[in-house]
Amino acid sequence: MITDQDIRDATMYVNGVDIYQSVEALVESYKVGATQVTNNVYQGKDSTDFNVLSTIRGMRTITVTLFYKAKDQHGLALKKAEIDNLLGAGKLDLYLPDRFHYAAYLTAAGEEALLGVEGQEMIAESVYTFQGIRHGDLQTLTIQSGTGFICESLIPLTDCRITCTASQAYASLQIGSVTITDVDQDDVLVVDGIQKRILQNGAPCAGNMSFINFPKLTPGLNEIDCPEQITVEYYPTY
Repeated sequence: MITDQDIRDATMYVNGVDIYQSVEALVESYKVGATQVTNNVYQGKDSTDFNVLSTIRGMRTITVTLFYKAKDQHGLALKKAEIDNLLGAGKLDLYLPDRFHYAAYLTAAGEEALLGVEGQEMIAESVYTFQGIRHGDLQTLTIQSGTGFICESLIPLTDCRITCTASQAYASLQIGSVTITDVDQDDVLVVDGIQKRILQNGAPCAGNMSFINFPKLTPGLNEIDCPEQITVEYYPTY
């Protein structure tokens, strides 16, 4: 018999919702693979050495086996479709029993495997495969101008969102690697490297900003150039 403690130990959350409460499915097992790493390497002709020109950190392969119940095979098929729809809804926030979040998307929904009968119900399981990035809870920091802060990520570069409210008008205001012109007092400016957008009072900045890359955080001490107090948001990523 499945106890309440079994359910607490074997559940996962999808976009903040307990999958057991949502579709009455439980995690039978799961596996989180290593981060994919791709290097661009140059070795000259007849050279005995090489240079790593760039390194791209990709996603992890996440495999989750779910089991679920129904009164008959018809009910199992409907339950499977319900789970498929839930997990196949684009970008997800998965919270697994390892107590990490994963920004993930479904790549494969396995076939239904019948396990047996318990009482008046049939039990089945299916294997679901995702690609994802492991991270912690969203961190929000209020930073005074010229003040450093610690980024808890353990990967080389982490996307972040920077928000500031202008205390005065600026012909040109720098926020990290982004410069925004024609800024009025009380304008709210958002440099969002997570969603990849730059906003001024909620609207996209079109012709009055310039940048090459969105600001990124590095592990340990960071400092963002801006004459104003800023709010920095990021997901510690591991």
